[in-house]
Amino acid sequence: MMRLAAVAVLALLLVLTAVRTPPAHAQPSAVETAAGFAPDTHVRVASITKPFVAATVLQLVDEGRIDLDASVEHYLPGRVRGEGIDASRITVRQLLRHQSGLPEYFDDVTEVPQLPVTGERLLDMALSRPAQFEPGTQMRYTNTNYVVAGLLIEKVTGRPAADEVTARIILPLGLFDTYFPAPGDRGLRAPFARGYELVDGRRTDVTDFNASAAAMSGDLVSTNEDTTAFLTALLDGEVVPPALLEEMMRTVPMPDGEGVLDYGLGLGRIALPCGVTAWGHAGDIPGYHSFVAKTVDGPAISMTLTQEPAADSPAADPRGDVLTALYCP
Repeated sequence: MMRLAAVAVLALLLVLTAVRTPPAHAQPSAVETAAGFAPDTHVRVASITKPFVAATVLQLVDEGRIDLDASVEHYLPGRVRGEGIDASRITVRQLLRHQSGLPEYFDDVTEVPQLPVTGERLLDMALSRPAQFEPGTQMRYTNTNYVVAGLLIEKVTGRPAADEVTARIILPLGLFDTYFPAPGDRGLRAPFARGYELVDGRRTDVTDFNASAAAMSGDLVSTNEDTTAFLTALLDGEVVPPALLEEMMRTVPMPDGEGVLDYGLGLGRIALPCGVTAWGHAGDIPGYHSFVAKTVDGPAISMTLTQEPAADSPAADPRGDVLTALYCP
């Protein structure tokens, strides 16, 4: 972990906010400056999509339309089958907690076709590979789980998963700078921050991206204001009923989490060195490396790197140090 002073070195790459729920009527402001970029600047939040999707599934659970302990086969009969893969043995709960054993649909984003692709196509890519393990016996973070969760939402509601998440979560919370890109839309709405990666040792602009490659596992575009507003509302009990929020917060250890990071239903638990527990999710996609977190009774914090530091940099991943700085003064 980096020293706190190293945060300043990342001024052009990092935006950090610690807020309560921001006003839904906030207007766009300037994009990138020498001090970073404004908290209402659009970025790709990648896997921060997952708690939005999990919350949508749990609303459907509350309505009696989905059972967390029912099989995936019950909702998607005959669809999720492959080598060592039997959807009748995978529950919805296991999907959301990454305990299904389903294979990852890609190991590298370059494997995804550079044309708009659907969740169905991504699932087919995954099913061409064998299962990773028997359902419920392990936990392994796998994007395919949330691709399938999106298909489940579509089957149960009869609407595209993106529309359902928007109608149930995004619009009611006033997250007007949060959206799912239209099929084939490779750009971002203004104002936005450009994203960069090191390609063959050279800083390369990777802002324009085939967003459909992530589907419900990481397609969302948002802002630091909106992600903090969402997580604040979620942990304040405004998104799902208390009993289902408790289900979200029932965690299992993550491999290599070293006892610090556990995972529930679309929500991670972070054990900080001072004994404080934070909840949130990270998101990583080419050009954008984001994180949002909150303690149950404290402020929310979000941050985005628009270029991932080199692995051997003293600031290789500042997220843990930023959380410690806020919650463990």
